[in-house]
Amino acid sequence: MKKITFLLLLFLATSTPLLAQVKGKIIEISDKGDTSLVPGALVYWLNSSISAQTDANGDFRLKKDPNNNRLIIRAIGYENDTLTIKDNKQFLLIALKNNAGLNEVEIIYYSNGTEISYLNPIKVEVLNERSLMKAACCNLSESFETNPSIDVNFADAISGTKQIQMLGLSGQYAQITKENMPYLRGLANNYGLSFVPGTWIQSIQLSKGAGSVINGYESFTGQINTELQNPHQSDKLNFNTYANENGRNEYNLNLSHRLNEKFSTALLSHFSANPLVQDHNGDGFADIPIGKQYNIMNKYAYSHKGFEAQFGGAYLSDNREGGQFASLRNSGQDSLPYYKTLIKNNKWEVYSKTGYVFRKKPGTSMGLQLSYLNHNQNNTYGANMYSGLQKTFYANFIYQGILGSTNNSYKIGLSMMNDNVIESYSNLISSNINNITNFNFKRTETVAGTFAEFAHNYKEKFNVVAGIRADYHNYYGLFATPRLHLRYAFTKNSVLRLSGGRALRTANIFTDNTALMASSRVWHIESNNSKNPYGLNPEIAWNYGLNFTQKFKVNYRDAYITLDAYRTDFVNQVVTDIDQSAQKVVIYNLKGPSYSNTAQFEFNMEPRKRLFVKSAYRFVETMVHTSEGLLQKNFVSAHRAFINFAYETKNNHWQFDFTTQYNGSKRLPGTSENPSAYRLPKYSPDFFNLLAQITFLTKIKNNAFHVYLGVENLLNYKQANPILSADTPYSKYFDASMVWGPIYGRMSYAGLRYKIKS
Repeated sequence: MKKITFLLLLFLATSTPLLAQVKGKIIEISDKGDTSLVPGALVYWLNSSISAQTDANGDFRLKKDPNNNRLIIRAIGYENDTLTIKDNKQFLLIALKNNAGLNEVEIIYYSNGTEISYLNPIKVEVLNERSLMKAACCNLSESFETNPSIDVNFADAISGTKQIQMLGLSGQYAQITKENMPYLRGLANNYGLSFVPGTWIQSIQLSKGAGSVINGYESFTGQINTELQNPHQSDKLNFNTYANENGRNEYNLNLSHRLNEKFSTALLSHFSANPLVQDHNGDGFADIPIGKQYNIMNKYAYSHKGFEAQFGGAYLSDNREGGQFASLRNSGQDSLPYYKTLIKNNKWEVYSKTGYVFRKKPGTSMGLQLSYLNHNQNNTYGANMYSGLQKTFYANFIYQGILGSTNNSYKIGLSMMNDNVIESYSNLISSNINNITNFNFKRTETVAGTFAEFAHNYKEKFNVVAGIRADYHNYYGLFATPRLHLRYAFTKNSVLRLSGGRALRTANIFTDNTALMASSRVWHIESNNSKNPYGLNPEIAWNYGLNFTQKFKVNYRDAYITLDAYRTDFVNQVVTDIDQSAQKVVIYNLKGPSYSNTAQFEFNMEPRKRLFVKSAYRFVETMVHTSEGLLQKNFVSAHRAFINFAYETKNNHWQFDFTTQYNGSKRLPGTSENPSAYRLPKYSPDFFNLLAQITFLTKIKNNAFHVYLGVENLLNYKQANPILSADTPYSKYFDASMVWGPIYGRMSYAGLRYKIKS
């Protein structure tokens, strides 16, 4: 049996199509410097049948040829030309000189930070390098500060951990992948966003609502995929260092080397440290934990005659220490034990993505994704202690082909996921630190599935992507996941999209709610099926969405508005009830309705050359049935507004970014049974958060040098008393999880980047 399995994997390892596309626009520049669009131009790869034609706006999309980077441009009235494309991830603005004496073509990389395709039936926002440079972006959790679709908040007042919300729901309901393979699952739910350094990220693809069945069945509110630096395309050297006024300092070094035309390698490394213990609000607890993180990844890429492969491995060590320190203690507290938080993560992983493109069969390819993860986590919150070990194996085989023409394509495949998770949690159940109850859980989830997805395109007017997958789960049995995406273009610049689909996941009750461990709440789990993980049924929901995008001109420059409306409707949910009692965490399966409705309006424009303005408003209604009835989900703003200004000087030496976020009030959990000193109001106040950054860029030969200065929380707004009962941390009223706003206050930072181009 082992030999058969090995041979099967060896056979399938001709896989994962790395389906990159080149996107761009072709314009004409007259002798007077005026510009006009060039529709009908033919764009194709040298010695290849892969081609595209520019539309009425001069735009084109062309599938990447893995075997060459020589691009041919043919247009009536212009001489043919051949270009070498070094970076297929960038949007290309190709300017043709309509002059018989000049037959040159100039390529200009142009981007305002976020790109949206008007042809894709799934609305995907691509956050590129320019977007990531708008803020400090030290890691993935801080990459969304200038994006209106994602909320970023502190999880608690001790660990310094940031969490995200999408479509009014916590981050665990979004499918977060790394290079289209599962990433933020299980033990990584709470801290994993800080495990991806910002300099490692090449781009982020963000889509709301139901995702593709190819990527699995766990996408409730959308998908966030992070593409890391590709050895074939990344800079030869990229060094970044960063420091802020809290003493946090980071050092990132990316190296890449092309061994030959077929084989490349890259080494991504990161070290960060928080050495300073600071307590600006005077509650006796460190505002941000001290600690160190070591993170390293080695990647390889190979491409030859239709065969492509990427493989590599990574190791992470992350240690944090927070809570009370001797330097922060009041003299009257010397007899009390310290309340300490210790968070330790050790993780290693290996992966491979292999694919083969059938060169004689256009649109036909097959691929295989493989990964293995080992993650060990040990946390201490005062007398509460959690430990977890996760071992995950993942395999996904994809075959892609066409039916008659490229207007009809399909993808079929097989997938397999194996999660082996061992967890234990020791919970303080009274003010006596020796009075502790223990939870121990062990599970092995094995899920085997198959999927099929069909896509039809009709004259760039109408698109449909219909998919379904069937999975057999060793706990939940056989279940189906249907997904549907529709796109209709009223005009080239007016697009309507509709989507719908089902999702399922196993709730990870401890890692989903790690912030609640930083309290004296007693945990109760109301099991209803002893055969399932934690004795609870899986979470199941349907998501329905609508998106309308209208593109137009303002002062002869591109602008667009977009309207999103989504509803997530739970069939079953694992409810974490902290309203039943201020001293309890009660976890149970949903006993009534639970849903989230969101509507977002976004307006983006370039009012003058190189000045980009992005603005948005979002309304969220998230309701969940608890023991207290149907309640608004706590810590979720019903109203949020956003505006970002980005400006670059003519010579591109200076970049200015300024962001204003408005956060509406949030419902807070009930604390009426606490003494008056430890009670919270029913709702938090609304507040503004301002961020600003100035970047200076210069080039030394082919090398780039950046220096940046910035500030977060410019107004110095802070939540007053974020820790309840901070003076008696082992009392039953202690709670550091009631966080609704900023903790630290104003934070200034500085950094530099140095790049040697490949």
